[in-house]
Amino acid sequence: MVDSIQDAMRKAYANRGLELPTQKNSNVASAKPRSKPKPNALQVDNLPKDQINQLMVNDPPSELLPTQKNLNVALAKPTSKPNNKPNAPHHQNKQPFRKSKSSRSTNQPINPILSSKILQELIDVPTIQSPKLRATACPVSQPTTDDYRLNITHGAKLIFADDQQKQTCLLNANFIQGHATQCHGAINDEREIVLGLDFGTSSMKVVIGDSTLGIAFAVPFTAENGIKRYLLPSHVYETKGVFSLQQGEQDYRDLKLSLIANPTNLILQKNVIAFLAFVIRYTRSWLFHEHADKYCNTRIFWKLKIGLPVAHHLDQSLSKVFSQSGLIAWLVANTQGEITTAVIDSARVLCNVPTKEDIEIEVVPEIAAQIYGFVKSNQFDKRALNLYLMVDVGAGTVDSSLFQVRSAKAGRCDFEFFTSVVEPLGVMNLHRYRVKWWQTALQKNGDIRFFQSLEKLKFQTDREVAIPDYYSDYFKGISVGFADDKQTPDNIFFGKVREQVKGKTYWKTWKSRLLKQAELQGIPVFYCGGGMRMPFYQRLHDQLHSDPSCSWLSAIPHRIECPKRLNAPGLQREDFDRLTVAYGLSFLEVGKITKAIPQPNQIDYPVSNWQENYINKDQC
Repeated sequence: MVDSIQDAMRKAYANRGLELPTQKNSNVASAKPRSKPKPNALQVDNLPKDQINQLMVNDPPSELLPTQKNLNVALAKPTSKPNNKPNAPHHQNKQPFRKSKSSRSTNQPINPILSSKILQELIDVPTIQSPKLRATACPVSQPTTDDYRLNITHGAKLIFADDQQKQTCLLNANFIQGHATQCHGAINDEREIVLGLDFGTSSMKVVIGDSTLGIAFAVPFTAENGIKRYLLPSHVYETKGVFSLQQGEQDYRDLKLSLIANPTNLILQKNVIAFLAFVIRYTRSWLFHEHADKYCNTRIFWKLKIGLPVAHHLDQSLSKVFSQSGLIAWLVANTQGEITTAVIDSARVLCNVPTKEDIEIEVVPEIAAQIYGFVKSNQFDKRALNLYLMVDVGAGTVDSSLFQVRSAKAGRCDFEFFTSVVEPLGVMNLHRYRVKWWQTALQKNGDIRFFQSLEKLKFQTDREVAIPDYYSDYFKGISVGFADDKQTPDNIFFGKVREQVKGKTYWKTWKSRLLKQAELQGIPVFYCGGGMRMPFYQRLHDQLHSDPSCSWLSAIPHRIECPKRLNAPGLQREDFDRLTVAYGLSFLEVGKITKAIPQPNQIDYPVSNWQENYINKDQC
């Protein structure tokens, strides 16, 4: 193969009446070998002839590169007598090749990019555009903005393992069998009790609110410590039409997002209804077991509030599906025995018939519930403008809204939403994006050892698992070099998060003429959700705090303090943001919820002189 290349070069020189100049170590067989290629790089000898020609054009070995001195000779027009001075170029429409002013020896190989063009002209090999070949076969000397290089050692291994999710061990499994709606005893009191259900992508959080006693109870589901004891994984099992919270042949996950994506699907509705029915049963049974002294002589009027992202809440048809599913779930929870598809079907029929059930179902914007703790604190000034930016980073989605709160009659709060965006940019979707990137990068590099292991790591979005802080932490023994750090998978994904929060939510409020710059400058921002524990999402603090190119775009972080009336043993104060939605749902009385419309452009009419309204006496 080397001989054929030398023959091609010799022929090119001969066409110009010259001989191929000889160099020191010109014998390719005895030439000093190139540096050892990186693992998995394809060797030239193993490639087809046309690909070798392409490699010679794109990245020729330094031993075969013409020196600058020889190229000047090769490109010179042949003369009848030898002359040491360079002659005019052969092609008149091309600029003469000039020596570099650098002090390097003229016998050193010239720049590969420039020499490859000249070498192509000499040996007349057609250029073949093959991005795949450049990415997998040969390392590029000058990578483009989206190029990267993997350095894989022999001991490389995947260090982020798939710890199998443990079976949900409820604090008291008997609670899911309870169907009672009242704590039996001599009735001498009546009271309204609110169940605030924060139906998250990964977990359910429940707070019971009693406004009469002025107390709220966070419901523990497991014997875990801290915030984990108040998180119930959002999935349900089914075996031959019988549902369970702990085990079964079919494991249904992503309950909430699946129903939002396809709200008319009856099977998806049935899965959500079964899960909600278990939660209702467990919550009521826990309340009667732990606080029987408070409610044994009280007739309870129940209210069930379910949180939904603002963007989805404003969709009346979707809001109606969740409201109806909550009612059916309540009816199913009141039945004795197992929760089955037949019981759900019967309850679906009953929900359309007037009943004596003392239950009120309400679907509330999650962010309105989140801000409740702040609105009821001493930090809230009713006379202020009260504009807020809220960012909730969950397992599946990032929910961001900019809104205004106004105090209304009877202790209610009115909400006006200027912008509200929900996108699948949560923690688990970040993780799946990283896994996909690693699969693609390793496959392009010719290494498929880890493909199946990575495939198993593509968790569904309801997993409560901590993922690595950075994409590079998934492997040991593999390093990645980027020509441009903006092209790392983490930076690309974070760019989407920044665009949602900073662009589509914050900046768009002004761009759409909803609010003025002066009103938006220094706006309070609240960061909530489990995802905000990650350094990846904490970068939003700096992104929203200041912007050199837009001085008015600055949001000041605020924190919602844990209220004293919340009874949640073992909960750390810094983890209260995980329960803000459920707590707000258990107390918040929502007034009007409106969506702001753009302010009309102000029309400047020409100011007329007062004298124009009168007729001058000279005109009479």
